[in-house]
Amino acid sequence: MPQGASTTQRDARRRGNLACSSTREAAATGSAVERATAEVFAALAGGATVAVCCERTAESVLATVGVTYLAHAEPHRVRLVATDEAQVRIGEKIVTFEDGDDDSVVALAKRVFTGFEKRCGTICARRVVLACASDASGMPEIVHRYLRLGFSEGKRLYEDVAAPEALAFAKLVQRVSSECEHTRQFVRFARLPDGTFISVFEPNENTLPLVGTHFARRMREDRFVVVDPGHLVAIFHEPSDATCAVVGLDEDTAATLAARVDETDERERLVQALWQRFYRAMELPGRGAAGRGYDLRASWMPKRFWHGLPELGG
Repeated sequence: MPQGASTTQRDARRRGNLACSSTREAAATGSAVERATAEVFAALAGGATVAVCCERTAESVLATVGVTYLAHAEPHRVRLVATDEAQVRIGEKIVTFEDGDDDSVVALAKRVFTGFEKRCGTICARRVVLACASDASGMPEIVHRYLRLGFSEGKRLYEDVAAPEALAFAKLVQRVSSECEHTRQFVRFARLPDGTFISVFEPNENTLPLVGTHFARRMREDRFVVVDPGHLVAIFHEPSDATCAVVGLDEDTAATLAARVDETDERERLVQALWQRFYRAMELPGRGAAGRGYDLRASWMPKRFWHGLPELGG
């Protein structure tokens, strides 16, 4: 990280410009934040380095970054790890940030995001949302370091593309941006007897919350649901709504919703059969798999999505 003024020194004037400014404010934001801040502060005071476990969501990552500021943690003494990949290092203490349904977590996350946006600009802030949707190993710590760099550099962050923190962060953004485009292209809906359209889609990144507005615009007058069983999330849309509701699911609910894709009505099955017949009619007869353009199809249409495409069924 480029050397700059410390963002954790006890200077009330400087701290007031950060997203989070004092340990006293932790108590006011709620019990989850208060407990995590106290644990991190105590571990640091005892001479240990700290790994703070958080969930792979934008709210959890941003709030955990806020906790590190509230605890006055120097960057080299604290790191963020995803709960599903936490491994303790020698001399390190693990602190688990149990966000649950605590409203203080969302409030702190919004405060950190707003502070970062004001300090670094809207484009950098939007990129943070993209990066937090990544399934990549080490994502929370990469975002943490980028936010630290941003609070130190301010508007210069947008042009600082060579810093190690910015390079690692850019890779996450690129991964999620590409998967968002795949999601917009390859989600396929099936019509249920009650008129609801449903799709089951399993992206490599947690993209459904990021593309809901796209589908809401394209299918403004339709009721639809898209289920991601891998990330246990779904987006729901009611006719005429401008956006989609994003809902977290448990495994049983996700499986139940995903199973409904097989409950299509007769008209839907007829349309799919017609589309499959048209697709087969467009093939050149007498050519084997090696000569039918499958290599090109794989380049533009990743094989992991083929099972969800009606045109490749039957």
